[in-house]
Amino acid sequence: MKIGTKIALQFTFTVATILTIFCLVIYYLSENYRQQEFYNSLRDRASTTARLLIKEKEIDKKLLKIIDRNTLDTLYGVQVLVFNDENAVAYSNYTADTIYYSPELLNRVRKEQYLETAYKDKQVVGSIYDGENGSAYVVLAQANDKYGKEKLDNIKDTLIIGLFSTIIITIVFGFLFASHALKPIATMNSDISKITAYNLKTKLFTGNNRDELARLAINFNQMLARLENSFELQKSFVSNASHELRTPLAAIKSEIQITLEKERTVGEYQATLGSLLHDTQHIIKLINGLLQLAKSEKSDSEVLMTPLRVDAVLFEAQDEVMHLFPNYDVHIDFEDIPDDDRWITILGNSALLKTVFTNLMENACKYSENHRADVRISFNRRNCLIAFQDEGIGIERTEINKIFEPFYRTQTAKKYRGHGIGLSICKRIVQIHGGRITVKSEVGKGSIFHVILPHV
Repeated sequence: MKIGTKIALQFTFTVATILTIFCLVIYYLSENYRQQEFYNSLRDRASTTARLLIKEKEIDKKLLKIIDRNTLDTLYGVQVLVFNDENAVAYSNYTADTIYYSPELLNRVRKEQYLETAYKDKQVVGSIYDGENGSAYVVLAQANDKYGKEKLDNIKDTLIIGLFSTIIITIVFGFLFASHALKPIATMNSDISKITAYNLKTKLFTGNNRDELARLAINFNQMLARLENSFELQKSFVSNASHELRTPLAAIKSEIQITLEKERTVGEYQATLGSLLHDTQHIIKLINGLLQLAKSEKSDSEVLMTPLRVDAVLFEAQDEVMHLFPNYDVHIDFEDIPDDDRWITILGNSALLKTVFTNLMENACKYSENHRADVRISFNRRNCLIAFQDEGIGIERTEINKIFEPFYRTQTAKKYRGHGIGLSICKRIVQIHGGRITVKSEVGKGSIFHVILPHV
């Protein structure tokens, strides 16, 4: 079912429900008013008859019946009975010789003093009227509210016709309203269907920029911008990865071709194999970096986190770096000795954090003439802070915001071996851990990378 049809039907159902309740309330109130008004008329008629019969001595029963017959009254076919203390009929405006009544009804009237009830299709009012010598008369008045019921039937017919007419009108206007209200969505849907991977720059019309549809269009445009940026990064990644892999592979191919052109000595073959091994190791390192970059793009929920001490991971990274590069010198120290181990304990993944610390230590040593990296551990109430400082080549201020992009290398760093993917891996891993990484640098004096991670 289309949303427009669903909205129209829901709107019609809501209006129909409200109108139905309204009509039922009107009918109920009208019926209560009719009954109460008719009871009041019966009570007044009974009171008038009793007063004329009991209080007015000059009016006898025959004259009272004549008065009853000639009195204009809204009560159709009203019947009035007056009973004395012995429950004998003292007066009746019936023309019939035999009068039927209920002794139980008379007893109820005498007990309750006043009674309103219904019998068959008639409404009955019973009341006590005090006579002379302490006698108590029971006066009953009953009649069928013929005219009141006819009026109530007219009200019911009017409400039913009005209800169904209004529902039909509501259906028509409901569909028109839904169609008009959803027209911007239909337009938006049409525009979205035309967007492909080749025209992500296309933007949706945002209207007044204030209502919900405008916000939806704005959010969709922002999503398109993010997709476009992701596609550009992907294209750049593929292009750069292809270039980085093609260079050493081309070198390997050339060395093999040159070596196969003629017979070589054992020493020459060994030199060639050594060069091929070096280039192969270069390719393996690049591929490992690409794999780490791909792993770092996993969803945060896929990474297993456990409580671990930052200093322990740092010492593991220090051992690995100094084992791979014996000429590198990494020093780790605390700015303050923690009173509580929790201040240097974080919820993290040891392997990923070790990758971050290893990359930052290698970079600090690689870009420094003394191949030294100073690592300092500090903390505050919320975070654990690790600073990686070197006295290396430094970074231009205009390039600091770009160094965390995949495959980006500064102008001063291009003379050093590398691929430009280490810092992008570090940034993503730190983000997975709910932290951030910043850098301060001055060309020719060195850099300080700060890794800020929330502790437990």
